[in-house]
Amino acid sequence: MVEIKEFNLQNVSVHYKWNNDKELNYYDSDYPHQHESFETFLKRIKTVLDERNETNELFEIHLSENDKLIGIVDIHAIDKYNKRCFVNCTIGDRKYAGKGYDVKALKIVLDHCFNEKGMHKVGTTAFDFNTSWIESVEKLGFQQEGQLREHVIKNDDYCDKLIFSLLEKEFQSNKVEAAVAE
Repeated sequence: MVEIKEFNLQNVSVHYKWNNDKELNYYDSDYPHQHESFETFLKRIKTVLDERNETNELFEIHLSENDKLIGIVDIHAIDKYNKRCFVNCTIGDRKYAGKGYDVKALKIVLDHCFNEKGMHKVGTTAFDFNTSWIESVEKLGFQQEGQLREHVIKNDDYCDKLIFSLLEKEFQSNKVEAAVAE
């Protein structure tokens, strides 16, 4: 269905287009969309991809059947000492939005975070109006652990930002339950 691949700088123009998409920004950012120049974007991406950067990882979401790039996964705030991080999955190609590809990508990334990176806790966030993402992460076992009340302004109204987390033991338990159910 989907594969997670290392970020490929040859695809940077696609990512740049998504980065400057107002609708994607609405769901992903605390701040109103502001156009970013290609040079600034490329410099920022190269900083994130620098092997000395141990607090971020970027991956691409590709369709398995034809290798089409459809989205991005951002693992950030990686804290090796406390074994925790945050993840975001964005389907940038709108033709593929709303079809569950982000959730499938998240499952793969969770496996990476817990089983390869040795994380104890993985978090994600959502604005209160993003009910589809909230429902998706809750189905995967994430629990809401925080609410930043009236945290950002969207369309001239304040909205809450919700914080969710999944512990390694919950992830492993959910994997066992899913295997038994199949």
